[in-house]
Amino acid sequence: MARRTPEEAAQTRQQLIETGLQLFSRQGIENTTLKQVAQAAGVTHGALYWHFRNRADLLLQIHHAYELPFEAQYLEQRQGAQQDALAALRQYVMGVLAEFARLPAAGAIYKIFYMAATPVADLAEVEPELSDNRTLWQDQLKFFLKQARKQKQLRKNSSPAALAFCLQAALSGLLQEWLKSEGRFDLQAEGQMLIDILLAGLPHK
Repeated sequence: MARRTPEEAAQTRQQLIETGLQLFSRQGIENTTLKQVAQAAGVTHGALYWHFRNRADLLLQIHHAYELPFEAQYLEQRQGAQQDALAALRQYVMGVLAEFARLPAAGAIYKIFYMAATPVADLAEVEPELSDNRTLWQDQLKFFLKQARKQKQLRKNSSPAALAFCLQAALSGLLQEWLKSEGRFDLQAEGQMLIDILLAGLPHK
């Protein structure tokens, strides 16, 4: 049997990651075996184990292979927050939702790693990263809200941390409902309505 080139090995590894992403998001982690992933990817069981130690390792590598849109949208709107923080916050939220609507892989990643109803043993290794990401996304919301308070768009005694927590909970709920429904409603339209309601309810000066 001819030895595979590094390029072929890299292609097989990427194929396994993409197949794993699809199966885990569709079937759930505990209902998806490595044998199923290998078969769906068109490779042998042994070839999969050459690339990944076990299911937990495959999940870890899937998580590292894709980026969710929060950081990119935050960086894009950070400068605008210096002039109009609430407008930048709105653009940040709508930009994140637009990217989820545009990129199926982003929704699949969120579904696998951030929507588990109960702890999953195979996510133990990646859980610290997931926890850090949740905190990071909340901190991004808090940044816009702190800027809004500085710009006197919010009352001086308002709590950016508490408001960020509430906003994150509401937006997470919307995203999860959209993913559970398999995209049966317009995420951006509903997101626009939700952010309008949430921003109108903030403790303005």
